[in-house]
Amino acid sequence: MSDDYAYNLAQCDVPVERRPALESYRARRRIWLSWIDTDEHHAIWNTLHSMIWAEVSLKFLSNFASLNDENPLNNYVMVDLILGGYVARQTLAIRRLMEQTQKDRISIRRLVSEIKRNFSLFTRENYVCFDGLPYDYEAVRHARLLNYTKGQSQAGVWVPTAGPEADGSSESAHVQFDRLAGIDPASRSREDCLPLSLITTIEKWLEDSGADDLAKWSDAYLAHSGGPESRRKTPDLKITADKFTKAIKGLVRVTEAISACLLFAGGRSGSLMPVAQFDLFEKLDKPIVEPGANDAAYELWHKLSDTWDICADGVDVELIGNEKAK
Repeated sequence: MSDDYAYNLAQCDVPVERRPALESYRARRRIWLSWIDTDEHHAIWNTLHSMIWAEVSLKFLSNFASLNDENPLNNYVMVDLILGGYVARQTLAIRRLMEQTQKDRISIRRLVSEIKRNFSLFTRENYVCFDGLPYDYEAVRHARLLNYTKGQSQAGVWVPTAGPEADGSSESAHVQFDRLAGIDPASRSREDCLPLSLITTIEKWLEDSGADDLAKWSDAYLAHSGGPESRRKTPDLKITADKFTKAIKGLVRVTEAISACLLFAGGRSGSLMPVAQFDLFEKLDKPIVEPGANDAAYELWHKLSDTWDICADGVDVELIGNEKAK
């Protein structure tokens, strides 16, 4: 997916008087796609890929733990660390994605709000012609066929997929717009607009995902240390893996709808789960503690515990000593 353009404004098949609107559409589309796909730190798709990886990883490890009560993964220390990390990782990611803000931050909430505010820019003309594609693909195709009949074509024919000669890509954009807008191809107009109901549906997907409740819970219990009043305003939420799964699915569907459908920039259907670049089973068949090493393990645990137990020693002496020194 690219968030830049190969053709400048003057090369786009849009009348001069409507080029300011096209310029605004292109500029906003570039920003929206950078949020979705190309931002080097916080691209929405990258965040969702990471969350899906964590979902699969947890269920992958849980499977081994459930098959055998004696599996080391059932050790309390292990469970506490894995689940605590999973909850924190997923909840904070959802909180970031659901942040409603006008600040310079990337979130799905902000993305949906900005698209809704600028939805009048989603005309058929802008949708099809934003980067050099011809509006009238049939005329371009007819001209190519005429060249064939005049013997100007060789046996092998290369048909452009971008730019003024890309009739096939233009046709695909028209067909996509027809599907989204519910318009008969025979009734097409350059001024056709996408219906606002598309955004309404996307907003409902966000609401139904339960991600907002998880984000609010995070504000009071994870990202911030909410006081009693703050906690009273927080949904009575029992955190479960199923809630995370439902939220992530909702956020994925929203992002796919915006990227692949509204912005006609391709999506991630069929390629959401990152591919492991290592052996998933490496070392899983090995014991965590070697036979006969329990005593040494206990010794290490107590040594680490003792180090923290004395961390606050001498605070009163140092505090009073500093005061006397003044």
